[in-house]
Amino acid sequence: MDRLRVGVIGVGFIGALHARIFSELSASELVAVTDSNPELARKWANELGCAQADSIAELVGRKDIDAVSICTPDDYHVEPALLAAKAGKHILLEKPIARTASDSLKIQKACEEAKVRLMVAHILRFDPRYVKVHDEIAQGKLGDLVHLSAKKLNPRLTARRIRNQTSILFYIGIHEVDIVQWFAGCRISRVIAQKVQKVNKPYGADDCFFVLLNYENGAIGSLEFSWALPENYPVPIECGVEAVGSKGAAHLEVVGQGVRLYKDSGEEIPELSVWPEVYQQIMGDLRVELEHFVWATLNKKDFIMPTADAVDAVRVVEAILRSAETDRPVEIKR
Repeated sequence: MDRLRVGVIGVGFIGALHARIFSELSASELVAVTDSNPELARKWANELGCAQADSIAELVGRKDIDAVSICTPDDYHVEPALLAAKAGKHILLEKPIARTASDSLKIQKACEEAKVRLMVAHILRFDPRYVKVHDEIAQGKLGDLVHLSAKKLNPRLTARRIRNQTSILFYIGIHEVDIVQWFAGCRISRVIAQKVQKVNKPYGADDCFFVLLNYENGAIGSLEFSWALPENYPVPIECGVEAVGSKGAAHLEVVGQGVRLYKDSGEEIPELSVWPEVYQQIMGDLRVELEHFVWATLNKKDFIMPTADAVDAVRVVEAILRSAETDRPVEIKR
């Protein structure tokens, strides 16, 4: 194969971006899209010049598709992934791999048995800022890790849009769970978590989680996730990482991208690194991630994101949820 022929399952916000990028890359061809909303699928099929499949089964059954990108909601990953694996299609699956570790392992096993490639889309592994900090730690430039913490904060509008469809831990927190384990080069062994539900209680969503961590290498750390920032907060996502070792420290802060806009409606800080549109094409980390999936699949190379890491991130989230519910520490058994 000189081009990877791709179908996209689910063309909501992130799926539409996937479809656009696959249609733009020289090494891939967007063959078909499908969605539970036929009108939405028709819109993107017409706009991108590809076919519209009436169902997931129809899409994965096409002989002119080599791989699929699954961009369905968090709680609907298992069935599409199993159907795609059974049909012999390679899979790019938006994070989290699934909502439970048992479902995650079911997907992993199905792909292994069908001998198809699986990459879970944890986009921060393709952000050059995070890659730089990871490499500094991995190369021993910070020495032995002493403490390693991460945070991600959103305005409460996100919680009100998502409501109780998923947890803040799966929607945004799983990124940082994966990142701190990737940075540490080992697993989280124990968590102590607390949560608050005040401003988002009418919407069935938690406001925030604070988590204390123990790593297998003896380091400690914390995670902070919030959907409680004011509605008019100018930044859609505020996040960062702090890593301190025996030889040095690293601070990663993402608040803006060097551009601030001031309008009658207020201050705006545009997102210019994850999926900005430049000259009518989607660029940034998402494009790099999809390019990597296409390149590694065509050339039979290892993915930057191992499936085992994606599964383990779900295992940690389950432990955090259990700790917050029981108000007790949880040891993570593997």
